[in-house]
Amino acid sequence: MEEKREERKELEEMEKTSLPLKKLSFKNEVYKKVFLLGLALLFVAYLFLNSKSIFKGFGVLLGILGPFILGGVIAFIMKIPLNFLERKVFDKIRNEKFQKHKRTISIAISFIFIILVFFLITAIIVPQLINSFDGLRKSLPSFLQMAIDKTREIPYLNNYSDKLQSEYDNLSWNEIFNRIKGFVTSSDKSSQILNGALSTASSILGGLVSFMLALITSIYILADKERLGYQARRICYSFFDNNLANKIIHVFHLLHENFFGFIRGQLTVSTLIGIATFVASFVLRIPNAATLGVIVGVTDLIPIIGPFLGGAMCFIMIVIEDSTKALMFLVLIVILQQVESNLIYPKIVGDEVGLPSLWTLVAITLGGSLFGVVGMWAFIPLASTLYEIMREYTKYKIDEKNLDLRMKKI
Repeated sequence: MEEKREERKELEEMEKTSLPLKKLSFKNEVYKKVFLLGLALLFVAYLFLNSKSIFKGFGVLLGILGPFILGGVIAFIMKIPLNFLERKVFDKIRNEKFQKHKRTISIAISFIFIILVFFLITAIIVPQLINSFDGLRKSLPSFLQMAIDKTREIPYLNNYSDKLQSEYDNLSWNEIFNRIKGFVTSSDKSSQILNGALSTASSILGGLVSFMLALITSIYILADKERLGYQARRICYSFFDNNLANKIIHVFHLLHENFFGFIRGQLTVSTLIGIATFVASFVLRIPNAATLGVIVGVTDLIPIIGPFLGGAMCFIMIVIEDSTKALMFLVLIVILQQVESNLIYPKIVGDEVGLPSLWTLVAITLGGSLFGVVGMWAFIPLASTLYEIMREYTKYKIDEKNLDLRMKKI
């Protein structure tokens, strides 16, 4: 007992004489830089230790953050109908209880509206596509025979007409079907197909789970968007000095406005083109006018190649039933695209993002070559933001030098 008492006294004396522990302070900029550098080094070390390459590490990170990134994208798009409902519709209702739950009601109505639009588009397009493919299957033999007959009229191809005719005569559609059936029912191939089906089902299930997580994330972002923006500003001002923080916030404000304006403008243009296609097709008595309008409107969301893709799909659908109407539709699409490119798109989307046509084309080409359709969408507002920053910077430097520069005709 006496030994324990002596040990306690020694410990108490050591605690009294020892220096007091200090909390980590961020008043000194050195501590802040060391802290950030340490976090960065830990992150890089984790990637290298758990992945074979840095690219695989980023792939793993992107896979983890993918649902949350998708949730942010969904929230960004859903903010368009949400803002409209809150500011243009529900803001006029003078009821305290309703105003208290205005955000929740707006989110619910926005998602219900988008889901209904999606199912309506699916209900219009899918049955017609099935009928078109069925008609194509029935008409394919006659189309091939007609193509072979046309080759006889072309001087450079008439030497191959007999060979093509012989191959076509020996072609048996039943034999093709039997080969496909044999491939599917083969024991070796069946196991491969089963494994592929299980893998596909697993991927679909994982995709659904990720999509549901993204959907929940988007709802949380929309419900608390003001608080999230406030917290982001607090973090920015706490880590950087006021001048740099103001610049960072300004850049992100430009990105937000350009992305929001581009998406809003693109959706508006696509909707107008889809409606115009439906009305014109209905007036010209082109078959399946509603389906054509939906397809053209949806594919018009893809910059540059979208109109050609939608026009080609619709042309194939129409030519099966009436080749004359198909040619009329081609003329209609060309006219609509000229009107869109020269009048509607520059006025609506151009005013939203403020990017000249040349730089828009450069942004679409660069984004499409690097990241496909997503790159086409993303690079236009990114290029617009860079263009605006460069415009502000050059204006500042020219004013600083007291230069009077004016555009001259060449």
